[in-house]
Amino acid sequence: MDRLDAIVVGLGGAGSQVLRSLALRGARVAGIERFGRAHGRGSSHGGTRVTRHAYFEHADYVPLLHAATAGFRSLEDATGEALLEACGVLVIGPRGSTVVRASAEAAARWSIPVEPLDAAGLRARFPLFRVDDDAEALWEPGGGFVRPEASILAALRHAESLGAVVHTGTAVRAIEEDGREVRVRLDDRTMRAGQLVVCAGPWAARLLPALHPLLRVTRQIQAWIRPVDIGPASPSALPCWLIDRGEEPPLYGVPIDPLAPGPPLAKVALHGSRRIVQPEELARGVTASERAVLAALAAAHLPGLGGPVLRARTCMYTQTPDEHFIVDRVPGSPRTVVVAGLSGHGFKLTPALGQAAADLCLAGRTDLPIGFLGLSRFDS
Repeated sequence: MDRLDAIVVGLGGAGSQVLRSLALRGARVAGIERFGRAHGRGSSHGGTRVTRHAYFEHADYVPLLHAATAGFRSLEDATGEALLEACGVLVIGPRGSTVVRASAEAAARWSIPVEPLDAAGLRARFPLFRVDDDAEALWEPGGGFVRPEASILAALRHAESLGAVVHTGTAVRAIEEDGREVRVRLDDRTMRAGQLVVCAGPWAARLLPALHPLLRVTRQIQAWIRPVDIGPASPSALPCWLIDRGEEPPLYGVPIDPLAPGPPLAKVALHGSRRIVQPEELARGVTASERAVLAALAAAHLPGLGGPVLRARTCMYTQTPDEHFIVDRVPGSPRTVVVAGLSGHGFKLTPALGQAAADLCLAGRTDLPIGFLGLSRFDS
């Protein structure tokens, strides 16, 4: 194969969007994926992922979130796929909750339409939730959820329609870079390009050892519950939601996806885990006790949801020490861009991060505000 303009390694949430963004710019580009399209072995699966703009993690994400939402809508227009469901997002916590407060501050800073609710207002508006008298909440009607597998497949199809080449079931054995090009060594050949973008999720540190101290991989569990009453758990009545539990990991959920095949199931999960793993050694089975924990938490906060856990899956979070992303050139490798550490809240931002990484590849800079995601913040 002749030398390409760029190669993208890893075609999950971020990589598929990088590939599409490069192809939209007319670049000669190929993508390499170790597993299959929209596979369930990494961090970009699970049927639904929450998307919101009143961002408690860091208010500087908000412009990127708006760009990402526009990117998903553009992909919908280009492919005819339904990727976003605008059912709203509800953030709940005890009085003085840092999560609710930070969400409200981000909304105020960026003029995002939200509505604060006290316990009485929350019970009246969303009776499915059981809350204490000191509860407070923030309702963001413009939030909702995105369908990750559908988004990845749509981005890859659109990229291919624009000339990109996709290689699946292909493992990268080594990456080499010199002043002229980047070489990606596979089992049967070596691919060459002027630029490289690594979006390998939990495997990023294996390919880029310099990042190993900055990336921690943990095991997460997602569960799906069959509601006793389907109506109150549908997107028309139940928004996406997150409950701040103080020192314990937040509990969050997604209503029934009306487009999902099979029985109608609502999603429940904990945001965060201390169980550090190696990607190849991940215990993928979910035990009965793990299912029971999530079922009990869901019943405690949403007794109207009811029903057993019918399905559960693992995924991996890859996070940096400050839990913010890395979108930057790799130190000592001026032709290599990395997008890493997205897990936990990154999928909703992938169209914007794909645009930014494509900009860095082709222009050496981007107008998108990613400065706070640079590697220099870890220098001290």
